[in-house]
Amino acid sequence: MNIIKNIILAIIFAVIFASSAFSQQQLYEEHVFVYKVVKGHEIKANIFIPKTRHKHAVVVYFHGGGFIFGNRDEGLEIALRDKLLAHDYAVVSADYRLSPETKLAETIEDAGDVVTWLEEDGAKQYQIDIDNIAVAGGSAGGYLALTTGYNVNPPPKAIIAISAPTGFSNMSIQNGDESILKQHGPYDIVKDSIVSYGNYTSRVDLWKFLSKNRLALLEIFGFDVSKDSVRLQNYRLTEHIKSGYPSTLVVHAKHDQLVGFSQAEEFYKFLKVKGVESELFVVENGHATELINNNPDAVNKIIRFLDIHLK
Repeated sequence: MNIIKNIILAIIFAVIFASSAFSQQQLYEEHVFVYKVVKGHEIKANIFIPKTRHKHAVVVYFHGGGFIFGNRDEGLEIALRDKLLAHDYAVVSADYRLSPETKLAETIEDAGDVVTWLEEDGAKQYQIDIDNIAVAGGSAGGYLALTTGYNVNPPPKAIIAISAPTGFSNMSIQNGDESILKQHGPYDIVKDSIVSYGNYTSRVDLWKFLSKNRLALLEIFGFDVSKDSVRLQNYRLTEHIKSGYPSTLVVHAKHDQLVGFSQAEEFYKFLKVKGVESELFVVENGHATELINNNPDAVNKIIRFLDIHLK
């Protein structure tokens, strides 16, 4: 009798588990789309859409990686994605052209173009509300998100910058020896071609190599920032942001080891002076992915901010 009872219980638990797993699989649908083609190279984005019948507000996310590494699959934190989906937001994780093969000016264009594609073509293919788009990003992706506030017409409704560099300065900048780029090493992967989704490990090695040899900024911008303040000025966010800029949430750690907290503080004060509706949410530690994964309060703050501005 006990054997039969145990078999019945096992079947019941199996059915419950299978039903739960099935329901989890049905929470959202995922698609890949091409938002831009450059010289035959397709630049792609993933879109995750909750399986509900109405149109969904959209959050576009740009990964970090110092403009040199990262991709749409590995650069979007699962904790953030799943929280957004649970709150009925569609989520877009977009690739963009990476340096040094492509310079920052063109990468900024990509960030604007994916938003424009969604506004012009997105609703034709997906259940999304193109009147309610927010743009977010971590680290370098946070900088790109901020550029869409003045680089897209119409601009997104809201912007979220996580651990983002917000002020480029050439103070104390000194380029390294460019001849090292001709030596055998991590730079060997750099060819005369477009990369928007590269091998993660080799691209991280490239970023570390360029940073260590003080050549990262040269390879990202395409000019010597230590000698050309005029050209560098065009990449400073404060040169472009005016009143009417989208509502902005700045998320940053006090002890960020890659982008100093003072950048976030100064940028937040600047937004306030310009009359931009903005908030600064501060945690103790972490940068971009680490910040998101270790600070659930920051994710909850992002959701509250979006609920106010997109719903």
